[in-house]
Amino acid sequence: MINMEKNKVKERRTKTQIFFDVITAIIDDTQNNELVSPTRIQVKCNTSYDKLTKYLEEMERREMIEKEKSITITEKGMEFHKDYSRINELINEMDKKF
Repeated sequence: MINMEKNKVKERRTKTQIFFDVITAIIDDTQNNELVSPTRIQVKCNTSYDKLTKYLEEMERREMIEKEKSITITEKGMEFHKDYSRINELINEMDKKF
């Protein structure tokens, strides 16, 4: 008998999924700490520091986050997070139905 878990290939996340994970990590970290650091986001998002830095730069260019002393989420970033969460909920509901 083959163990299916070991044969499962880890699915790659899309950039959109990673953006969502980063914003979620920032939200979580903001509730627990005064300053949000890239290192804590990296650990929570399970990505390399180099890749995270590129994602953060792109997210800042897209005005989803602001980086000064700490990393904060903009209104546009919060809107993205809310919309992405709603889409995930709809997908999960569809999976349950079909």
